[in-house]
Amino acid sequence: PEVFALRQNYPNPFNPVTTIAYDIPEIANVRIDMYNILGQKVRTLVNGTHQPGMYHVRWNGTNDFGNPVSSGMYFYRISSEEFISVKKLVLMK
Repeated sequence: PEVFALRQNYPNPFNPVTTIAYDIPEIANVRIDMYNILGQKVRTLVNGTHQPGMYHVRWNGTNDFGNPVSSGMYFYRISSEEFISVKKLVLMK
């Protein structure tokens, strides 16, 4: 990939699992976090160094402790030294 990119999750709305795709054009420390509608972090999905490439991660609607989160709107945020992007998704139970 030539640029950083965060793709829309699929499916959306989802239950029980959704996939988030993202592109990394250079070696970078990448983090992807899930936030609830109040802006509280509920889950860290990715946190580490990535080589250039196209990636995807799945989220099963659980928090960092493995407990299911409530139905509703959530935001996922990718961040690295060079790039930040946020998108929203909906969990429907």
